[in-house]
Amino acid sequence: MIAVFPASLAEILKLVGKAGEIAGVNEEIRLDPCLPELKDKPVIGKYLKRSKRTYWDVLEKLKPDLILDFKVENLHSGDELRAFGERIGARVELVDFETVEGLVEESRRIAELTRGDFSKLGGFYEKHLTRLGEITEGIEERPKVLLTYRNFNVVTRTNVLSDAVRKAGAINLGERIRTKRKVYPVKKERFFRAFGDAEHLFLLTSIMTDREKMEEIRDEILDSAEWRAIEAVQLGNVNIVGSALDLESFMRWSPRIIPGIYQLGRFIHGRAFPKWENVAKELYSLCGV
Repeated sequence: MIAVFPASLAEILKLVGKAGEIAGVNEEIRLDPCLPELKDKPVIGKYLKRSKRTYWDVLEKLKPDLILDFKVENLHSGDELRAFGERIGARVELVDFETVEGLVEESRRIAELTRGDFSKLGGFYEKHLTRLGEITEGIEERPKVLLTYRNFNVVTRTNVLSDAVRKAGAINLGERIRTKRKVYPVKKERFFRAFGDAEHLFLLTSIMTDREKMEEIRDEILDSAEWRAIEAVQLGNVNIVGSALDLESFMRWSPRIIPGIYQLGRFIHGRAFPKWENVAKELYSLCGV
């Protein structure tokens, strides 16, 4: 049996045919419309609210053979989870990747670990990465883009979302920040100095900040004299993209990032990119949604 913390990894497990072996999940998974069969599973952790928690007692009772989590330390340290796994005799795998190709390889590895079937998901990845490469090969311009969560939290080079920007035929200015952190809080004064040349500004929703709230923030940005220090605001190129769990969220560390690349490309390059909605339907049909 498998215990899995992030919804993104649970989606991969489902796409390789292993949802039925998932015994325990993170609380956030009940919000994922791709995973309705998991909403009543025992909860092993939560970070929906400020009080983040790992339910070690529940995890121990489940006695999983495999525990999956991202290497990013949200609820517990990797060392803490490994020590726990060693004590109960469970294999612990901490997943990390910085590129979409890395996501593909980690998806393949998860399928191998669980004896799942990677063929359909692998075919989906291969088809669209080839197609995206052909599209961007024909585009000379590489506009400057910035992806932010609320409060000046910037997506950096080590975040796979930065590679999504590259594959959408653009440059992520967040790569200017020298850090290993995948999202970096930038002080307000530095933010306007460092990223004034951004031609497109993308505001990311999250589990904590929904689309309605981000629409309010976007309106405030567009009306702000201070924010006009950013070229994208002057141009009106301020858009909201989803990084939450609803079906409109594609800026995630999961196969959803594939339609997300098309979505970014459509915003940045217009009709040079096909509509992302058809790619999303293709992926969700693989999920049975």
